[in-house]
Amino acid sequence: MENEQKKPQAMKKYFLLNLFAILILLLMLFSCKTTQPINEVKETTIVNHDSINLVKFTIRNQAIVDSLKIIIGSIKTEKKECDSVCQIAIDKLLSQLNTSKKSGANSYNVNYNSKDKSLNFNSKIGATENKIYKVYYRITKTVTLYKTKEIPVDKPLPKWQIILMQIGAVTIGYLLLKFITFIKPKV
Repeated sequence: MENEQKKPQAMKKYFLLNLFAILILLLMLFSCKTTQPINEVKETTIVNHDSINLVKFTIRNQAIVDSLKIIIGSIKTEKKECDSVCQIAIDKLLSQLNTSKKSGANSYNVNYNSKDKSLNFNSKIGATENKIYKVYYRITKTVTLYKTKEIPVDKPLPKWQIILMQIGAVTIGYLLLKFITFIKPKV
């Protein structure tokens, strides 16, 4: 009966010992992993400015209404006969000067008033509007380029390191074999 009680305790003891040995071996195996390649990231940022602004100016001038009245005096010379004949000729000539023109909102007229002995000039210039357009261009464009390049790290191992690694692997194998043969007879 005592033998039967010792077996489970011995199995637990050897099981924990085996588990510990396997853990140590796994740590040894996975601690020697290869070097990772180096990632080289190259970042390039390109900035361009794009925009179009349209500015509109409007200049407005008001309408102009203008009139001019020129009074033409009578002709007075030493001879009264000559004065009347000259006055009639001037009145007849100026009365033919009656004219008017109209175009859109613009117009003018010229007429002679024989009663007042005046030459009248009336003009109307319509309102004007000037539009000035200015265009401003500004172009904004941002582009970021990422270029990733893996650079493998190839470091050749010296011969003495390779020999030591082989000796270590053989030693671990030998110890594992001895450990297993040591545990088997007791189980």
